Amino acid sequence: MSHRIVIAPRDDGSMLIRTWSFDTVTIVDMHGRLDVESGSALREALCEIVAPGRRCVVLNLLGIIGIDAAGLGALAEAFTLAQATGVDLRLVVRSEANRELLKRTHLIGVIPTVTTEAEAIASFEAAPSR
Repeated sequence: MSHRIVIAPRDDGSMLIRTWSFDTVTIVDMHGRLDVESGSALREALCEIVAPGRRCVVLNLLGIIGIDAAGLGALAEAFTLAQATGVDLRLVVRSEANRELLKRTHLIGVIPTVTTEAEAIASFEAAPSR
């Protein structure tokens, strides 16, 4: 049975983060700029997710209008945290500018990246069990 529950909306001034669950997948929707001001909010949201043992996480960047160097660092840190805690992480990115930035910094080659939430959720179902 599917369910959709909003866990914790937060607004740090430069980015709105909304976390919700769909079955066994936790989705982190982000809106605004991923930068030096909002990177810590992303870290806090991820720590809250992995603490109760959530293992499939989607970072939805569809609402991100810009990413600076600190934002790239926050994404790299999210990936490192995911690996250290056994979390399977996906990025959802459709903006050509954001995709190009992630390609140039090789994050797209490291973090599995798709263009829709549905594709991200389906990718967990297709992945072999750990």
